[in-house]
Amino acid sequence: MAKKSKLGQVQKLEEQIKELREKQKKIIEQAQKDIGEYLMDSWEVEDIEQAKVLVDKFKQEAKASFNNNDSGSRLDQNSSNNQNNYSASGSNTAN
Repeated sequence: MAKKSKLGQVQKLEEQIKELREKQKKIIEQAQKDIGEYLMDSWEVEDIEQAKVLVDKFKQEAKASFNNNDSGSRLDQNSSNNQNNYSASGSNTAN
């Protein structure tokens, strides 16, 4: 009796793992789709091959910017500084 209970628990866990893997796969696919759409829209590119050429052209620059020491903290600081340069009315107070 105890073996069946343990076996049932293992089977339920295996099913949960399978469902979570499927969910993870869908989330990753959606993120990749969203990123692709963002890139295509922001670069105003309509041709997939042209987008691939642009990505290849800039990939080393992107990798270098993320591989620099403290690059993440510098990006956060720049974002904060840019936000602080605008007043509540939306005008740029830094210029």
